[in-house]
Amino acid sequence: MEIIGEKPEQFESRKADHIRLALREETQALGGSGLDRIELIHDALPEIDFEDVKLEATCFGKPSATPLFISSMTAGHQGSINLNLTMAKVAQARQWAMGVGSQRRQLTDRSVDTEWKVIRRECPDVRLFGNIGISQAIQTTTDDLRRLVDTLEAEALIIHLNPLQECLQPEGTPRFKGGLAAITRVARELKSPVIIKETGCGISRETFERLRGSGVAVVDVSGYGGTHWGRIEGGRAKPSDIRKGAAETFKEWGISTVESLLEGLSVEADYEIWASGGVRSGLDAAKLLAMGAKQVGLAKPVIEAALQGEDVLNQAMERIEFELKCAMFCSGVESIERLQTQGKRWRAVK
Repeated sequence: MEIIGEKPEQFESRKADHIRLALREETQALGGSGLDRIELIHDALPEIDFEDVKLEATCFGKPSATPLFISSMTAGHQGSINLNLTMAKVAQARQWAMGVGSQRRQLTDRSVDTEWKVIRRECPDVRLFGNIGISQAIQTTTDDLRRLVDTLEAEALIIHLNPLQECLQPEGTPRFKGGLAAITRVARELKSPVIIKETGCGISRETFERLRGSGVAVVDVSGYGGTHWGRIEGGRAKPSDIRKGAAETFKEWGISTVESLLEGLSVEADYEIWASGGVRSGLDAAKLLAMGAKQVGLAKPVIEAALQGEDVLNQAMERIEFELKCAMFCSGVESIERLQTQGKRWRAVK
């Protein structure tokens, strides 16, 4: 059975390539996130106890144990079930939400549903976000997208935007006409929150403005500065493929995570703004939260640890939480709400 024009064996190979290449230094837009130019203002006399620092936040207007979540990575291929199960188990234990990888294959191959049934059986309480690309959302009925959400028992559906990747991917589907109308349709009909996210190239002020009134609950900037999918597709391309050279041309394409977040916050939005893209530590997360992001996503540090097993992943996520608490304590705040709202606790440095 083909997956919207792609044979199953091609899909398997592509997803394996993505995981392998995503861990390479050359596919990372190192330093491009802008986070190295953001500094939290140190409070030498915090007037709080470290044990009083809490990570409770809100998500979709409801209480959440933490403002941290695992960004979407991979799904629907051989080997992904073990990786996703590892992440889901630790996410459940640490009470992080988790975005799943693209559910594109499930649209035409229902056998893939088994992956999520296993994960739900093992992790009944993990908070999951479904995930589909905009080009698939355009041509898929809301009822079929609802089936993807129901299969996961997901809390929300991510619709990801990835125009550069689709251009450079040999199997890509760079067909985005009608995208805003599709987003509006799904957001109004799905009855589950819809999250719009980029995949590492950021979102401009103009796009933030166009999304107002669409009914989406969240826009995740997913800015330039972390794993760059244009570079990954360039790494997959054959030397004779024009996409190889094009990927080199576009290797620095995108809006940084910091710039994208500031662009979003400058818009009077009717949705929450989340941030991801090049987040490598709890300190990075603290900076984005202090700037105004409601939730912060991490991907590469999570998948690197997950490939080494549950214990390593648990330790990595615990360290990220500890770093976030340290940043809060040294900024003189004991809650995420105060970090986000009580005065400007950050500054840009050259």
